[in-house]
Amino acid sequence: MSDDVKWIQGFLLGTLLGVTSGALLGVLYAPAKGTRTRRRLARKAGDFGERASEALGVAGDLVERGRKRVGV
Repeated sequence: MSDDVKWIQGFLLGTLLGVTSGALLGVLYAPAKGTRTRRRLARKAGDFGERASEALGVAGDLVERGRKRVGV
């Protein structure tokens, strides 16, 4: 794997972790009751999991298309 690909992967992982932690802190410090905040956080985590799963599926499809195109 080239250094460019490693750098891009690190950047994307860092960005994802930053966005996720920022959203989590924003929800936790929101002026709402604890039970409501926890329910909201659980729902958003579920939504995020679904979107991440969909994104992984799309990424897998793109990788497969790239492999076929290259002939691997």
